[in-house]
Amino acid sequence: MANSIWTIEEFTCTGCSMNYTATREEHAEAHVGHFRCSICSSVVHSWSGKHHFFGWQAVKTKPPVFGRRWAGVEW
Repeated sequence: MANSIWTIEEFTCTGCSMNYTATREEHAEAHVGHFRCSICSSVVHSWSGKHHFFGWQAVKTKPPVFGRRWAGVEW
C-alpha cells in the first residue's frame, strides 16, 4: 500500500537540457523504472527502491523577452 505523502521533484535531461517534473510516491514494496525524454529519448531518470515516479510533465517556461530590461525605469 502506498504512503499518502507525495513530493514533486524536478529533473533535467542530460541529452538536451529539457526540464521535467514528476511526483514521487513511497511504497512498501520495491519498484524499478525509468523515464525517457520526449525530445531526444535519453534516460532522464531511473529508479529502484521503495518509491515510484509518475505524472511526468515538461516544465513550461516563458521565453526571454529581449529589449525590455529597463522597461518602466525612468532616468
